[in-house]
Order: sequence, then structure tokens, then C-alpha cells
Amino acid sequence: MAHVETDTLVPPAPPEGAVGTGRTKADIFGSFWIDQAEFALPVGAIREVVNEPRNISRVPLAPSFMAGLFNLRGMIIPVVDLRILLAFPEREDTQDAEDKVRKVAIVENGDRCIGILFDRSGEVLNVPGSARVNFRADDGGIKDVVIDGVLKLDDGNRMVQVLDPYEMLRIERVPKAEKTVGHREHEGDLGKRHNCISFQLGHTTCAIDLRYVQEVRDMPEVNKSLLAHGFVIGTTNLRGSIIPIVDFRSFIGNEEPIKLGQTSLTGRKLLIMKTEGGMIGLMVFSIDSILPYFDTDVLPFAKLALPRGNIVRGCLVQEDEQLVMLLDHQKLMSEPGLVGPARTCQEVHDGEGDDEEEATAKAEHLERRTFIVFTVSNNFAMDTCDVSEVISKPVDLLDPPYTLEFVEGILNLRGELITLIKLRQLYGYDALESEDQKVLIFRHGEQKYGIVVDTVNEIVMTTADRVKPVGVGDTPESIRVASEDVSGILQIGKTDEDHNSVVVMDVASVVARCVREYGQA
Repeated sequence: MAHVETDTLVPPAPPEGAVGTGRTKADIFGSFWIDQAEFALPVGAIREVVNEPRNISRVPLAPSFMAGLFNLRGMIIPVVDLRILLAFPEREDTQDAEDKVRKVAIVENGDRCIGILFDRSGEVLNVPGSARVNFRADDGGIKDVVIDGVLKLDDGNRMVQVLDPYEMLRIERVPKAEKTVGHREHEGDLGKRHNCISFQLGHTTCAIDLRYVQEVRDMPEVNKSLLAHGFVIGTTNLRGSIIPIVDFRSFIGNEEPIKLGQTSLTGRKLLIMKTEGGMIGLMVFSIDSILPYFDTDVLPFAKLALPRGNIVRGCLVQEDEQLVMLLDHQKLMSEPGLVGPARTCQEVHDGEGDDEEEATAKAEHLERRTFIVFTVSNNFAMDTCDVSEVISKPVDLLDPPYTLEFVEGILNLRGELITLIKLRQLYGYDALESEDQKVLIFRHGEQKYGIVVDTVNEIVMTTADRVKPVGVGDTPESIRVASEDVSGILQIGKTDEDHNSVVVMDVASVVARCVREYGQA
């Protein structure tokens, strides 16, 4: 319970003609409401008030009152739900549309910002300092800390609780937004474009620069191991090399990892990375997209409410205003919690991967190539040099001024109009409608196209010698109709004798087929 400072109730009157002190001069506050309770903040601390964003990205393992993060004109703002912070009951549904739209006050102090979510706006109060009663917190809880006084208005019939904006900015485990300096004005200022792969951890979306991911694949068989401690759940044999598997969601959130045999790993994906201690597999829930970004697109944080916030470089903002946490690959590869298990696994299984080391040494002298393996009724691959990005299949598309069975629609992607091609219809496969479908965006000549695929399965890093020319009879019967659009056979595996074959799609041939189909329509 907060205590009233009795010495502030009746401030001494200033001498006649003297300038008023801070306690008697008029102070200006902005008021707002939670249910029937009125609160106020000094207007000098309020940067602006906006409607509650439609897209607020959750922060993993944040306290319940932390609503999440949203993008405000290039600045990432953390939002605190005042209703939950101050232990009000859940908000009741109302038929009044205006009452449904909550507000966020952006509170600012120096170079730090935070958003405070409340039910509805009040008014601007211009009150004398003598109307304010200050509290002294007794460390009884957050409520005692953030409420530091009350305004007694209308002869004491109206009581407005005053929030301390600076204590709001110091709430434990809430990230503080850091103002960005400068703004890019010319495309030439962007620098080199990079690609990152985004993935789900069950409570948030993260991404890693694709250059530092060795491989992405379906979850293999995970074996029990003496190395299974901490966040390591077991090991797997990756083409002759034994590597540890880390429950990456638990690692990021510092939670208890899953137990083998108690949780199904079906559908999970594995990101293979090379740490300072050796190779390691990071188990994630699913792969979302390949996102292009420039260094200037990464929005920083002064402090992030994550147990391992040191490995988060910043946030990327997607087209739908959803936020993706971009991990710092350099810090990730030197993270002790990953380096240690990788090194120990190498020492325990020393010699078991000699063939793999030989193959790796040989690969260093060969051209490196990276492929996306995807499914359209059957498995196909596409060189990432041909793919500019991968996105989820959009819901809203423009209808083209013509009707072609193999055209899904026209996508407006950052100002570029892109025709989406339904490969299933183009090759005569049965139609499929699924929320999990992806779109691979590629450029052919001066025009961009997108192909709609069932799923994105793997990202395979390999060498040029693992792509073989197409010979007679090499193309499986199930994809014979697409054989004209195949440029090679990708061998996924360690040797010519022990591998899986996936046909590599030639994007130029796909476009040429579409042009022919259009001419015959």
C-alpha cells in the first residue's frame, strides 16, 4: 500500500508577489480511462497517442502485461497493457465500435520510448500543483511504483491517479525502444542486399542470415545420447557426422527443453549451423520465408526482454507490419551454450566423421551452390540464385484481366506487380488449397514472377559436382510432364551411391511454358 506524504498536502503559501513554486503553479496532464478509473500522465512525457495497432508481435517469455511490439514509422515500440499491469478484470465486450478501439500513449524519456495501452482517452487537465497529492511507494508491487500520486479535482469528488512515466520506462523485463538516427533517402544508401530465413519458435518469429545456415531440412531421427543435457535433446547422424540437436525454442527462452519420446517431432525443421566448436542442429517449429533485407532495415533495441537478448541483432518489419527478430549470427556462432555441446560431440565421436571431413575439404575447392527443395505434388529444387525471396501465399490478390487456369492472380509486392503461377494446374496435378502454401518469387528478364508451391521442405547447401545433367530415363515418371522444365538432378547425400535425387527446375523454361499456354488460350 502506498503512503501519502503529508508534507505535500498543504504546501506553504509563497510570499506576496513571489513567483509560484512547482507545487502551486499549474501543471498539465493528459487523462485516460481503464474501466471507470481515471489516470493521468504529464503531457511533457507523452510523445503522441495512437490507436491500438492491429498487428502487435509477442515477445517470448515476457510478463503477462507485456502486450508485445509494434512498428511506429520505423521505430519498434514495446507496449504495456495497463489493464493487466494494474490487475483490472478482463475487458467486457461492447457493442459500441468506438469503445472497442483502445489507445496507446507513446511515453518518451530522452532516447527511450514505451507504449501504454488503455481503454479510452480522457481530456487535457490544467491543474494547480496544490491539487496533487504525492505518494511514496513502499515496494509493495508494481502498482505502488508506477502510481506516484493523485489529482484531487472538483472539491475532491474527482480523483485522478497519476502515473510516473519514468518508472514505467524502468519496469523490469520490458524492452525500451531506441530512437534510430538518420534516414535513408536514396536507394544508393542501402548497401548490399542480404537474405535471411525466417522460422517459428512457437511464440515468435525469428530469422538468421541465410549465408550462415549450412542446411535446412526436415527433422531427422534423433537418438538418445549421454550428451543430452541443458538444451541438447539428443544427437543425429548427418551423413556420417554425429551432431547435437538443440531445442532452439527452449534455448532462446531459457525454458525446460522437450523430452525425447514425450513430444512428437513430426513436422519440425532442423537448421544446421557451424559454431566455433563444430556443427550443431537447431530444432525449430517451422520455416516461414526467405526475406530480403538491407542492414539499414534492421531496427535496433536498447534492451530486449529476452533471456538471451544478446544474440538478437534487431527487428525486421514485414509487409503486414509483423515483426521478425533477426538473430546476430556472429554472437550465435560463439554462444557458449551452443559451442560447448558442438565441441564435446566432436571430441566424443572423434574419427566417426573422417569421410565427411574429407568431403568437406574437397568441397572447399568446388563451387558452392544452395538450393531450395519444395513440393508441388512431387519434390523439386530451385537454385537460390534464381529466387529473390519466399513468402506465405497471400490472401488478397488482384484479379488479372484474363482468365488462365494456371494463374493464381497478381500480387502487389512493394509496388511491383507479380504474376503468381499455380504449378499444380500448369502441370496437370490435382488442385490443392492449403494455408501452408508458399510463393517463390523469382526474376526472369525484367519481370518478376511467383510460383505457388505446397511446402518449402529444405534448404540444401552443396557443391556444383552434386548437380548432374539430366539423362534419358533420369526423370521420374510422376513428373514426366515437367521434364522439359528440368535443368539437372540434385543429389542430396554424401556419395553417388547413397543419395536422394531431386530434379532442379529451370525458371526460364517455366516462364516459356506459361507463354506458350497463354498463346494457346
